[in-house]
Amino acid sequence: MNDLARRSFLAGSLGVGAAMALAACADRSDPGTGPGGGKTNLVVAVSALAPSLNGVLDGNGLTLQAFEMNANLQAGLVRNPYLANAKTPGSVVQNFNTYTGYVAESYEVSADGLKYTFHLRKNLKGPLGNPITADDVIYSFKRKWSVPTYATASWGDFKGPDAITKVDDHTVTFEIPSAGFGLTFLGLLANLQGHIYDSALLKKHATKDDPWTLKWSANNGGWGLGPYYMSSQTPDQEMILAANPNYAYGAPPIKKVTLRVVTDAGTRASLVVSGAADMAEDILPTDQAKLKSNKSVVVPEVANPIAYPDLTLVTNKAPFNDVKVRQAFAYAVPYTQIMKQIYAGRAVPMKGNINPGMKNYSTASLPTPTYDAKKAKSLLAAAGHPDGLAFTLSVSTATADLVNACSLIKSYAADAGFDITIEQMPAAEFGTARTNATKQAIIYLNRSQVQTPTYACITFFKPHDDPSSPSRWEDALNKKFWTYVDKADALKDTLSPEGGRLWAEAQKVQIDAAAEIFVCGIQPTQIYRKNVSGFAYRSENAIDFGNVKISSE
Repeated sequence: MNDLARRSFLAGSLGVGAAMALAACADRSDPGTGPGGGKTNLVVAVSALAPSLNGVLDGNGLTLQAFEMNANLQAGLVRNPYLANAKTPGSVVQNFNTYTGYVAESYEVSADGLKYTFHLRKNLKGPLGNPITADDVIYSFKRKWSVPTYATASWGDFKGPDAITKVDDHTVTFEIPSAGFGLTFLGLLANLQGHIYDSALLKKHATKDDPWTLKWSANNGGWGLGPYYMSSQTPDQEMILAANPNYAYGAPPIKKVTLRVVTDAGTRASLVVSGAADMAEDILPTDQAKLKSNKSVVVPEVANPIAYPDLTLVTNKAPFNDVKVRQAFAYAVPYTQIMKQIYAGRAVPMKGNINPGMKNYSTASLPTPTYDAKKAKSLLAAAGHPDGLAFTLSVSTATADLVNACSLIKSYAADAGFDITIEQMPAAEFGTARTNATKQAIIYLNRSQVQTPTYACITFFKPHDDPSSPSRWEDALNKKFWTYVDKADALKDTLSPEGGRLWAEAQKVQIDAAAEIFVCGIQPTQIYRKNVSGFAYRSENAIDFGNVKISSE
């Protein structure tokens, strides 16, 4: 395929909004104005809604919609503080090197790094007025460890509720298995897995058949401690979030958030351009690129994007049980072309999967992914495939950008000696194949929900057929990788200079093994009006509405 044909993958012009969606989002009969003149109502055009709030509860809802509920309806004992985002003025990014109090006002760590003591905010209440105490913390973790859908594996050797002690009504201690686990422990507390619930409200709706109130909490709000609670919803159409008057950081400036479903990405973008919506999510990179010059719209960027296409080569079967074949294919991927044509320049090269912004960590010694057809062919020949090699690359039909990326990869990889058959699969079927490692190679959108080196390395590369390790990578290089990871994880401070050196060594081995190929880091998928400030780029790619302000236009 020539370069002109390859460039045809670049999407066309920005879609025109559908009239019905425009009319729905344009309803501003109750604009809401604060005492300083700023607006207090926010309208957000979204692609879908979370079907159940229990996706938030379980820490197991791995969709943008579930993440959105996590960020706004829930709160953990701690969270990552925000820093100004130099790439987009008026926005912020999470500081992943430190944690600050959230439901807890403060915390302290014992000298040996094994005991964390949290001091809860003494006058904190849930959205409906119930006092929050140490009993709510213990109840929350008992509930997590008692429901079948909660992912306790993320916590490693942490014993859950058995490791938590109530000191008094506003003090709890957690015992962790090793000092090196401390940073990831805080990260888990701050993200999907660590939220604290209003136990009085949940117990009120418990039944004999449903002792943990899973049925009631799936469709009713107010049991989380985030900046908002769900006040109403119309399935697949609209959800209304009301400000939590008892929020830990004070009542949010935006009093009402309306999430309206607009299924077409181009239409969502058009609604923000017209002013019918204040913000929109899941916008195509090609549309974002076109909107960068629009004076009424902000298209945010960050230095270190977290989401990335993960090209996983399944190593428990041919042909990718051979490291030379995997290395050859790593040179057959057109990284630059994917960033330009699929993501319209809204992507950056990735060197491994540890966030480059981590303290004392540097990617300077790591190789930049490069397309080199000649080198790929040479490695294939050394692996015993001088005439090339055929395999199947599987992708979910729900990820249009990755479907298009597969076609681009197929084209360029052909020049490098690979004959690729693209298999498009329904999302649910693809998810099962990913978990069970039944395919030869897959590509999907990935991210580390907890931004620590330990989590990034361990979660996706656990040995012995762990479902969270889609590559099933387990060979001599894997053993070498774990040598560095175990040494880094054994340090009391995993972000020390020695930790940074060890993490870099582990990433070198990981990149060399090519069990997973990190194609590029993708920029945020949101856009918003110029009068909106406080957009926060977070590890789960959700908007923190509690940090948003809107000035009058």
